[in-house]
Amino acid sequence: MFKKITHSLSARIFLWMMLLLTLGFSLYAYQTVRSHTHQLMEHVFLSANRVSDVLKRSARYGMLINRKEDVHQIINTVANEPGVDGIRVYNKKGEIVFSSLTEEIGRVVDFQAEACVICHNSQQALEALPIKNRHRVYRTAAGHRTVGVINPIENEPDCYNAACHAHHRDQKVLGVLDVRMSLRTVDEQLQHSRLEMIAFAFLTILGSGLFAGGFIYYFVRRRVRTLITGTEEIAAGNLDFRIPEMNHDELGILAHSFNKMGEDLQEAHQEITKWSGSLEEKVRQKTQELSDVQSNLMRMERLASLGKLSATVAHEINNPLAGVLNYAYLSLRLLRDEQLSAERKKSLEEYLTFIKNEVARSGDIVKNMLIFAKQTGGNFAPERLHALIDSSIMLVNHHMELKEIRVIKNLTLADDGVVCDAGQIRQALLALFVNAIEAMENGGMLTVATQHGEQAGKIKITISDSGAGIADDIMPNIFDPFFSTKKEGKGVGLGLAVVFGIIQRHQGTIQVDSKLDQGTTFTITLPRQPISDSEVSISKQVISDI
Repeated sequence: MFKKITHSLSARIFLWMMLLLTLGFSLYAYQTVRSHTHQLMEHVFLSANRVSDVLKRSARYGMLINRKEDVHQIINTVANEPGVDGIRVYNKKGEIVFSSLTEEIGRVVDFQAEACVICHNSQQALEALPIKNRHRVYRTAAGHRTVGVINPIENEPDCYNAACHAHHRDQKVLGVLDVRMSLRTVDEQLQHSRLEMIAFAFLTILGSGLFAGGFIYYFVRRRVRTLITGTEEIAAGNLDFRIPEMNHDELGILAHSFNKMGEDLQEAHQEITKWSGSLEEKVRQKTQELSDVQSNLMRMERLASLGKLSATVAHEINNPLAGVLNYAYLSLRLLRDEQLSAERKKSLEEYLTFIKNEVARSGDIVKNMLIFAKQTGGNFAPERLHALIDSSIMLVNHHMELKEIRVIKNLTLADDGVVCDAGQIRQALLALFVNAIEAMENGGMLTVATQHGEQAGKIKITISDSGAGIADDIMPNIFDPFFSTKKEGKGVGLGLAVVFGIIQRHQGTIQVDSKLDQGTTFTITLPRQPISDSEVSISKQVISDI
């Protein structure tokens, strides 16, 4: 709650205004009370001086003719007036000769007493005392304040010329008149004035605060809140929202600018919406055009691939057929000779052997092409994957022994059951093993591992070798038909293409990871139960219906 208030502009303005009002009125009240107290005390001092002067003049004649009874009567009469705490007359020796309290008469006071220290605070008593220094304020035993006025009684000519009690003319001061007046009434008035001033300041601050709060709420908070609401509405997408423009002050100008911004945003949004609609239509048209171009490119690519494949197949088959044809002619020429020598028979046997090998080679090319092009079919049945791997390794075990290649088998699958075409899987494994053996001319290590696939219902076969590896620039082409890095006569480049086709027919995937001089790893992922052709057809029909 406090954090919310301190984050509010209106609340902070109100708090600062109330703080300034409180400080201002507090200083004003303090200064007013202080000034009033000073003026009232000055009035009290003046009144006390006047009373002291009147009393001194009233008793002058009685003291001049030495009528002590008259002086006592005057002093007692004045002392009985309200506000007078007491009256004393001291002679030069500090003896009380007249007093409103009879028991004090004749007592000698200490010169360090309150009434005496004003004049006797130095080694020599003052003969004249300024009026502003004649006052002293102190608190009595009863608890209220009292102001005392010291009024010196000078040795006038009438005094030192009188025959009754003449004083020496060199004596300046004959005594002191001490008049003490109570400040109880004055203090009560001051206290009442302070309370009135505090109450006035409090009510003024409260009234000013209420007025300021209402002013801030109506002219600041309410209008700022309207601006905030406007920004929230605009942020929420309500571009039709407008702020009422009531005044022409800064907030009114801000509201006008906000409304102008809303209009500009609305126009921009309409233009963007219109442009977006046309853009979607243009994108759709361009997408259709690109789709048509892509279809044409795919058809052209398929035709180009078919042409390339046809040319490659024709070239691969033409070579052995040309040799077969040449050697067939030579064989016929030898057969026309009725008497064949042993040397000619041996040559004829070589020719026929060459013809047989070339025809078998052509047959292998055609068979591999059929396998590569074949999309479905095969004798799928439940098999044991580990047994297929062991039997495939046995077929190339002799070659690995000759090249000093060590085999490591990590066949960790507890359940190695899989539905597959055993002959095709064995052919794919055998092709990968042969490639690995040929890649390790100087011996090495062949690692075969099985494990569960990342997805349920799948198994993974990993075949790694420590051979020469495959360069990055030819990596994308290793599964292309008739692509081969082997020397002429070492192969026709259908091994990995056939492997790729077999894995695809088993609805699996094959991946390769290789680095030069560090070896190659083939990873095959197969489903344990491939979907049959009928299931695939049903799935395609369901997808088309959706």
